[in-house]
Amino acid sequence: MSRLTQSRNKAQPSPTSSLDGFDPLAADSAERTDTLTRVVEESNRRIILNILKSYTGYFDIFSELLQNALDALQSRQRLQEPGYKPSLWITIDVSSGLVRVIDNGIGMDDDEFRYCLRPNVSFKRQADLRGHKGVGATFLAYGFSFIKLQSKKNGSGIAVILRQGRQWAEDMSNTVPRPKFQAVDFAAPELASERSGTAVDIMLGASPGERPRNLGWIGAQTAEQWLNLLRIKSPLGGVYLTTSAFQPTVHLNVKSAEGIVTEVGTGRAEYYYPHEIPGLKVQSLTDVRRGLSAIQGDAATQFTKLGSEYKRLDCLYEVWTKDQILQEDSYFATAIDEEEKLLIERHNVTVYAAFLRSAKLWGEFNDSVLKLRRGQRIMHGGIQLASDFMVQGELSIIPLTSTIGYQANSHVIVHFTDGNPDMGRKTFQPELKDLADALAVRCVNTMKRFLQHMKPDTGAQTLTPDRELYDWKRTQEQYRDKNALALSFNNHKLALISMPQQEQDVVALFHELIGMQLLKGFNFFATSQSDRYDSLLFMDYQVDDEILFDSDTNRLGVNRSHALPYTTAPI
Repeated sequence: MSRLTQSRNKAQPSPTSSLDGFDPLAADSAERTDTLTRVVEESNRRIILNILKSYTGYFDIFSELLQNALDALQSRQRLQEPGYKPSLWITIDVSSGLVRVIDNGIGMDDDEFRYCLRPNVSFKRQADLRGHKGVGATFLAYGFSFIKLQSKKNGSGIAVILRQGRQWAEDMSNTVPRPKFQAVDFAAPELASERSGTAVDIMLGASPGERPRNLGWIGAQTAEQWLNLLRIKSPLGGVYLTTSAFQPTVHLNVKSAEGIVTEVGTGRAEYYYPHEIPGLKVQSLTDVRRGLSAIQGDAATQFTKLGSEYKRLDCLYEVWTKDQILQEDSYFATAIDEEEKLLIERHNVTVYAAFLRSAKLWGEFNDSVLKLRRGQRIMHGGIQLASDFMVQGELSIIPLTSTIGYQANSHVIVHFTDGNPDMGRKTFQPELKDLADALAVRCVNTMKRFLQHMKPDTGAQTLTPDRELYDWKRTQEQYRDKNALALSFNNHKLALISMPQQEQDVVALFHELIGMQLLKGFNFFATSQSDRYDSLLFMDYQVDDEILFDSDTNRLGVNRSHALPYTTAPI
């Protein structure tokens, strides 16, 4: 702890000691009966489990940490303190699984600190901030096994550690006690000269349910690689298509699996747009049209006389504002109905689209520019939904009905103000997803009109398809060797031979467990990879001792408290 911090703590005693042993989920004292207290606390646990189930992505931890930090910085900036410079410090230790995010933002007082981890509690008041559902901090505290939370406000520092949050949340035997704060000394050197700010440390890998468990899996080992990754997959890549960007100073420190430390700093916290990929010949659609309109004659004459800077392009891109989308003569006029126009107006929808000459460029970007694990394609063609200045969830397929190969060439971002996705930032309301689909299709169809301006996709691939397949297969074999999965039950053997790597693997495993009759009573209507839900199913339980729960012999069974036979509504 620095001398400055020590002197401040002496001048203004820290409330940390009063937090030692505090249970952030304890029922309020006004709830007097033991029974009611138990009911309230157990309901919190069920809510937390639902929250954890909604976070399934590799980058969820970064999304929540960085979103909270950016909101805190922006809240303090609005106070217009003289000389204030919003700053963000990110530390990623690949070797130990440590992720640390520190901001010199608004900070938390004693009461906010005590209750910030409770589900559905949010102290954010500005409607235009990135998050205000009150579930992100709960996910960080109870989705992992170690979190150190420090905050400073008006010069006074508070610091605690919470352990075994994930183990308690997933413990069905009630043997793991509910975690309580352990008070520790405030120790965030980056905030020594700041009057406010927050630091969060999380250690990964102590519980099987944590994701990610291995920070090195994606192949990023340097600060530059992680900066690019976070610009693509987290709120550090702000989506400011038609507004001024919020630009704090970012310091990123990374320790590789081999112990090599690299650092990078930047004053630009914006999305890594495809037209920014190094080495591409790029033009905006607006500039191409302007160049054509400056030439008299028919279309063939215009193209012939057009300057070489507008031909043989690698990438064509454009941004459309809400007003441009709603113009009567816009590209989108015939693609949207009156209800969709109201949604565009209500959510101030803006759209970005990039059209690459070849889908192979995504692989080259991943392998040669980002230098990540080969074949990952961390950025690729599809629809990226965004809300409140940050990307949300994974890309979905652009539902073209003709020349569908161009789905893979096109990267479309549809940004909603107050889009209000679900807890895990995966799913938007169906009407917004349908609107995004319609806008994306029109973007691609518009770009296709300018194919003659693109460089023909006739060049040889860097690798032959057979070699690409071979390398991908070897990567999967190496993963299997370190993450093998084997299960047999009633003479049936699990076909999935590696631990799940992505959501589709989890869905496949779920279906296999049902097919092996380890999970009983499930009936499927249908599955989907692009609609709002993965599956539509119901559960039909008959009176059968084999499906009843038993702590020793049938841990996957149905709780005996259910009145059988029992059938759920579709879920």
